[in-house]
Amino acid sequence: MKTLLKLIITVPLAVVLIAFALANRGLITIALDPLGLIDPPLSFTLPLFLPIFLALILGVFLGGVAMWFSESRHRRAARIHLRDLEREKRRNEELQRERALPPLPPSTLIG
Repeated sequence: MKTLLKLIITVPLAVVLIAFALANRGLITIALDPLGLIDPPLSFTLPLFLPIFLALILGVFLGGVAMWFSESRHRRAARIHLRDLEREKRRNEELQRERALPPLPPSTLIG
């Protein structure tokens, strides 16, 4: 089911991205010196779709990093709860072992 859902989403998305890239393959020049102080100016000539795709990839990456940092308190709380759960499991096992011990003899039999 997951594989089918991935295909239903991935294939049309790939078709749209390929069509976008083919429609925007004209060359553009990107200058990295806005003031024109460097002669010749530092610039790159690339197809239009390439900087757009790179900006999208960078945005997804930065968004993921931001979400990772914003969810750190939830991960910390999960670690604390897991530690508490393990402590309670050990305590429960210890109580189960104590319960399984044979009863002590009556005090009158002890010398």
